[in-house]
Amino acid sequence: MNRSVIRLLLIGAISALLAACAAPTQIATNKAASYTKEPRRIFVLTNVGSEFGSAFNASFQQRLKAIAMDCGAEMQIAVRSALELDEGIYTKMINAYRPDSVLTVHWTGGGTKQNGILILAIYDVRLIDKSAGAVVWRANTTFSRGSPLISLADRGEAFAIDLTNKMKADQILRSCQPIKPKT
Repeated sequence: MNRSVIRLLLIGAISALLAACAAPTQIATNKAASYTKEPRRIFVLTNVGSEFGSAFNASFQQRLKAIAMDCGAEMQIAVRSALELDEGIYTKMINAYRPDSVLTVHWTGGGTKQNGILILAIYDVRLIDKSAGAVVWRANTTFSRGSPLISLADRGEAFAIDLTNKMKADQILRSCQPIKPKT
């Protein structure tokens, strides 16, 4: 091969690597100073997946549960339907599970490219201590879809890791170490 072909291949490879990158999740949090517990039985109520689809949702849920288990917690996850007529169904699910904490993760908006593809998602996250009946930790997250070269399943997993790493940094989950994101 001549040098110009090698140069073009090298430029193409570098461009593909740069395109595969995703911006880190931006997470701003607030924790109640009086909250010193560590959740051990968590019920998650979420609508994650309605924005990026089922592969993102399944991967997010699977990784979130695995991380909770590594941290010594049990977790049940319910996906809130935007079309649910009986909102009381979720209260019944929570009460049946008998958690010490309820984590809500709700997609609240985002940004799109000109072609209408969602590239940025904003989530409101709240941890409610059931015994106190109060929100004890809250997060506002801005999550980037990243390149189409990265699978939605990988991005769902990345969101679970980013979210729980922040919970670890804020001393919500203390029985486990932060997870290094994939490079």
